[in-house]
Amino acid sequence: MWAYAQEALDKTMPISLYEGGKRRRHLTLSDQAYAHLSAISSAAQLSKSETVERILRGFSFYEADILKDEVWPSIIDHSIPGDHGN
Repeated sequence: MWAYAQEALDKTMPISLYEGGKRRRHLTLSDQAYAHLSAISSAAQLSKSETVERILRGFSFYEADILKDEVWPSIIDHSIPGDHGN
């Protein structure tokens, strides 16, 4: 039954610009990160899904070191409320 439901959902999604298309995924975000994603996608006039797609595609594999736990505290958190202009 689940495969049938997923197939129906996939058919309702718009045609993707990307090879292989898009599929529904599940992400868990904090409220603060979700609000920041909402602000970014609104400013870019994109869906949240497309915003995440473009952010991830624009992020180099070789930049992944900045996400490590020991480095992350030194990164500027642009999701701070009212700090969307920086």
